[in-house]
Amino acid sequence: MEIQNSERIQKLLDTIEEDVRSLRQILASQELVSMASESTPHFNAPSPDENEDMAIEGIFDGERMVDYNGKSYQVSANYASKSKLVEGDPLKLYITHDGKFYYKQLGPVPRKTVPGVLRSDGKHYLVDAEDGKAYNILTASVTYYMSLYNLRAGDKVMLLLPAETEAQWGVIDNIL
Repeated sequence: MEIQNSERIQKLLDTIEEDVRSLRQILASQELVSMASESTPHFNAPSPDENEDMAIEGIFDGERMVDYNGKSYQVSANYASKSKLVEGDPLKLYITHDGKFYYKQLGPVPRKTVPGVLRSDGKHYLVDAEDGKAYNILTASVTYYMSLYNLRAGDKVMLLLPAETEAQWGVIDNIL
């Protein structure tokens, strides 16, 4: 009974953390729209008119999209997990005139798969991969597999990683 309560508490905490990230994203989007209406030049895009969305391109870094000026934008962990984004994937962020963020994956970078074992490190999840490295995993991805497939720390998973560059973050592709 106590284990079930602990698991439920962990799931609730994960949900709260995701909600806080979403709230921060909404707040950031409102600030960005406000700056865009003032024609702030660091966007390298023309100021949108009332009916036009702002578009910003960048690269996914495992948690966020970083534009070509070095500014980062929070990517929903649920979107990143469901889309199986890996570090280096090019993204386009559309910010609507009413402040909503929409991401579009412009194309995946080449990928490789590596087996490993899931572990929990406090509030974070990692996979100790057979290539000898430990990769961070988005909590949303882990909780998705936990709820649907009963994934637990110590279980073997298959990771997706960028094939041509080193990575800090991996994406769970399958459970082995």
